[in-house]
Amino acid sequence: MVQLSGAYDMRNNSKKATGKSWIIVTAILMFFPGMPAVTSAGQMQVGVEGAFHLEPLWATQVDPRWHSGDSVGDIEDGITAEFVEFSDDGRWLVTGNGLGEAFLLNAATGAVKRRFSYITEQDIAGRTEFDISGGKTKGMEVECGAFTPDGRYLVLGGNLNGVKVFDLRDGSLVRHIKVEEEVDGLGISADGRFFAHAAPKSARVLRLVDWTPIARVRHGDKEGVTNSIDFTRDGALMVSVGNYGHVILTSTVDWREIGDGIAPKISSIKSVRFSPDARLIAAGYGGSAKSAAVFRTEDMSLVKHLPFFYIEAVAWTSDGRFLMTGGRDEQGRMRVFRTSDWHLVGAPEVQADLSNIEYIAVHGGLVAVAGEDAHVRLYRVVSSENPL
Repeated sequence: MVQLSGAYDMRNNSKKATGKSWIIVTAILMFFPGMPAVTSAGQMQVGVEGAFHLEPLWATQVDPRWHSGDSVGDIEDGITAEFVEFSDDGRWLVTGNGLGEAFLLNAATGAVKRRFSYITEQDIAGRTEFDISGGKTKGMEVECGAFTPDGRYLVLGGNLNGVKVFDLRDGSLVRHIKVEEEVDGLGISADGRFFAHAAPKSARVLRLVDWTPIARVRHGDKEGVTNSIDFTRDGALMVSVGNYGHVILTSTVDWREIGDGIAPKISSIKSVRFSPDARLIAAGYGGSAKSAAVFRTEDMSLVKHLPFFYIEAVAWTSDGRFLMTGGRDEQGRMRVFRTSDWHLVGAPEVQADLSNIEYIAVHGGLVAVAGEDAHVRLYRVVSSENPL
């Protein structure tokens, strides 16, 4: 039986910034506030100016194979927490690990309420080929998940087992949707009408009330996965991204493509999110582009391009005043931009052992982070300008 470490209180255990290079950069920025610095690796860093802080609340380890110091810098070992999402009422979180398991967590304490089996060793015992990122070591990963707005079902996706739907009342499996592709991303509209998941060269849309397929939103003509999907709060628009490298905006009235966001450099896009007011769309680029980009929803024009490192996650604070990004910086730090002027105003350390961030989720003033240190960590946003 898999043993999980219990949630622990982080209020008195948050890590301090370490390393000579970070200390030197911080000292320089004390004299030149707001000025970004560039390390020898070409990565920007910034001193926290007091505009944005994260108060640590708790952390729960979900992959028992992780041990501090063992997996520093190894992003393809299959030891991970790939995602985390809040329930609509904010009472629960869902996450998954690299052992085929998903977990329902109490958002107040981080305690595990229920465990779900998405994929087992027996499910892949007969496989001889693993045509997925990272190969066999990544085959057991649970890549994405979401709650239905009514709080009745949990939907999970992963590298090798399509989509599984579980009943939250008793944990039973109620539906298994086969998909001939990695399911790296899925989304459910807040109004409860639509469910969309990654499919070959596309995002496949189903009617949530009866799980009937109703549309397919194409992502180019070449093979590739869809990595992230989001809906506006009213369900009128859907945005989807993936290896195609374009930000595809779709109207849910007729499932017609109405916008195509293109950054200065094209590569796989790992994450996409509408701003709270739906006026902007943020996208995080991996591959060779290594950046975040912000588009205007109205016409998909580029508002801001933010060259950085391989970005895995983007998320807006609930009031829209900050854009949070994270990824393969090998520092375990989130980068936070103030949306009024796009200044970099925060770089809080949110992962252990300089591990990379995989996912950021928001509910009210709370921010949940998952990543390569195999933990889910919960923070409270504190802004000196106007506390959330």
